[in-house]
Amino acid sequence: MEFIIVYITTSGTVEARNIASELVSRGLVACVNMYPIRSVFMWEGEANEDDEVVLFAKTTKNKFEPVRELVRSIHSYELPAIVSWDIEGDSEFLEWIRTSVSH
Repeated sequence: MEFIIVYITTSGTVEARNIASELVSRGLVACVNMYPIRSVFMWEGEANEDDEVVLFAKTTKNKFEPVRELVRSIHSYELPAIVSWDIEGDSEFLEWIRTSVSH
């Protein structure tokens, strides 16, 4: 089983907390960290800049699609950033992730 971090940008603290709570309570992720960020991005042909809150969700690779589907269904953005990358780490911590998302 591969472990991943899912990176998700949100419109602010309220949306970030809602998404994080849904992901954890449904057993799709073990933990979510939230950080305020300032983003500069292209949207509909124009450069934009905005405050956002980014989520770093720890889970397993086989949970990515259910995470993506849930986030897309409750997110306020037309096209939210939902990307992942593989992680390695302390075997006991990774086991905690595995058991947290296996229920």
